[in-house]
Amino acid sequence: MTVTMLDSNQARNKWREMLDKVLINKTDVVITRYNKPVATVVAYEDYLIIQDELTKRRAEREALNRIDTSALATMVASEQVLARDWNSPEEDEAWANL
Repeated sequence: MTVTMLDSNQARNKWREMLDKVLINKTDVVITRYNKPVATVVAYEDYLIIQDELTKRRAEREALNRIDTSALATMVASEQVLARDWNSPEEDEAWANL
C-alpha cells in the first residue's frame, strides 16, 4: 500500500486528484498541517473494515484524556494549597490547641 503525504493547501487545491489516488490507485493520503499529520483519507471499503477498531481506540483515547484532565485539576488545586500562607495567626492558634 502506497501512502502519499499532502499538506492541507495541496489537499484543498487537488481534491479530485487526491480522491482519484485513493479510489483508483489504492493509495492512502495523509494530510498534514504545519508538517504534522492531522488526517488520513482512505477508501470507504477500508474504513468499513477498520471502523469498529477505530471506535474502540477513540473511546480509549477519550478515557485517557479524562484521566489527564482530572490529574491536572488535582495538580492545580494542590498548587493553590501549597501557595497559601501557612503561618497565619489563626492556624497557629488552631494547632496550639491540638
